[in-house]
Amino acid sequence: MSKRPNFIYMAGMIPVLFVVGLLIFLTFDNLLSGRAVYGDKFGNAFEVEGLAAILVNLGIFGLIVWLGSYLAFLVKRSPKLMQVHSAFGVVSGVFIVVGLAYGLS
Repeated sequence: MSKRPNFIYMAGMIPVLFVVGLLIFLTFDNLLSGRAVYGDKFGNAFEVEGLAAILVNLGIFGLIVWLGSYLAFLVKRSPKLMQVHSAFGVVSGVFIVVGLAYGLS
């Protein structure tokens, strides 16, 4: 009986890993081209280049690490991992906000 929940959990991780892999690929592509593109729910697209794009892309990579640290926390349940998770979230958020504010100003 314990094998079934583990199988369901692992099967549920397949789409998450696919989306994360796609995000890594697209962010890496944007980083190499020196741009970052942001779109909102109204169909508006904003693009930043240069230093602002580097900050935004590093922030996105930080959010990927943030997700990984949370998954590690779910497995280990270590308070240290939760602190690492929180720190990556704050730093990544700051990078993205600063990059967008600098690039769109």
